[in-house]
Amino acid sequence: MTKLVATLIGLVWVIALSAQSDVDVFLIARNTGEKVLSNNDTIRVFGFAENLGSQPGVPGPTIVANEGDSVHIDVWNVSQGAPHTIHLHGLDVDQQNDGVPHLSFDIPHMDHGFYHFKAPHAGTYLYHCHVASTIHVQAGMYGLIIIRPTDGGNTTWNNGYYYHKEFSFFLSEIDTTWHTDSVLEHDHDTSFAIHYVEIPKFDPQFFLINGFSDQQLAENQVVLNSESGSRNYIRLTNIGYCGTRVILPPSLNAKIIDSDGRPLPEIEYSDTVYVYPGERYGLLTEANEELTDSIEFQYFDLNTGQIKNSQFIPVNIEGFNSVVDENMDNSPLVVLPNPFADSFIIKTQLEQNSSVNIIVSDVTGKIVTTHYEGDVLVGEYYCELGEGIKNNGTYFVTLIVDGRTVSTVSIIKQ
Repeated sequence: MTKLVATLIGLVWVIALSAQSDVDVFLIARNTGEKVLSNNDTIRVFGFAENLGSQPGVPGPTIVANEGDSVHIDVWNVSQGAPHTIHLHGLDVDQQNDGVPHLSFDIPHMDHGFYHFKAPHAGTYLYHCHVASTIHVQAGMYGLIIIRPTDGGNTTWNNGYYYHKEFSFFLSEIDTTWHTDSVLEHDHDTSFAIHYVEIPKFDPQFFLINGFSDQQLAENQVVLNSESGSRNYIRLTNIGYCGTRVILPPSLNAKIIDSDGRPLPEIEYSDTVYVYPGERYGLLTEANEELTDSIEFQYFDLNTGQIKNSQFIPVNIEGFNSVVDENMDNSPLVVLPNPFADSFIIKTQLEQNSSVNIIVSDVTGKIVTTHYEGDVLVGEYYCELGEGIKNNGTYFVTLIVDGRTVSTVSIIKQ
């Protein structure tokens, strides 16, 4: 191996390692929380908080990391009753860090428990307590985990689909008869992590999205607001005990692209997706016109299939994404030649010092190649692309300046 090759390999490793970092998460497990329901009643909940001065949220704090990051979770259990754990649902971690108490450890009152893992494939995951999990999950001890691509950018995963906006909808239910001291204050067997208490039949009265229901959704901005021409990435997660049928407006042109943290082998074009307990799905939507509508979430009984409730999230597509047609005289992006055979040149006029990012995607929205320049000075900017584009057909070149999409043009490879 020559010194030059060895130096280049070393440089690649340095760049790769520099893109990774440590993510430190601190969670406080509490069993003295309160939650206000949509009818203004208050119930007792368990949950996770980020400090002693705040109520444990339902769901708990979202954990966010980039693929390859080293994640360290410190859980401090200040609950007076049963111990708790963190189960990293869907993540590829070793047994010691998987949060199943009788296979690893649990966290007694006033103790700390520590979980460590390297963030795996970008995707949507979740965490929850695995001590007497039937009760503790219903009590509110759960939260979302989002693993982003290595660079933390607006793509679904490394070399995945580019999107403009992202929305997460976390589904669950509440049966208030389970949120009483007689159910929540239970004995615990550390050998089997079960509870010895008479559990009422599960019959939820409240159906939640991101912890809210009914009028609370609009009050807490649980909505999908976007623009025509914008590509939106929707994360759907179900931690409840009901199945949920999610029905999107046809005008959103929904595509189901991933399931349980992994890309689907083929895109499924559908405006309806069934999300069962523990499942996660990723959808891309892109409306071609302005519209006012809603996404319906139908919660159904897993045994009977009976719909128990429907919740609605408003959809407001207003205005248009700042996309400039390549035939307009004032287009900031010029691509030559078009059609192209092997490569093409991109030329743009920058009116200020900017950070330039160029993305080439196919007709499904999948990224074919990217070019990131970083800080570029005022004036004309050129770059040459084309490598990685193997098949003939139509592609789209998107120019992003300072994090904002300013132009998209179509090109043809032939």
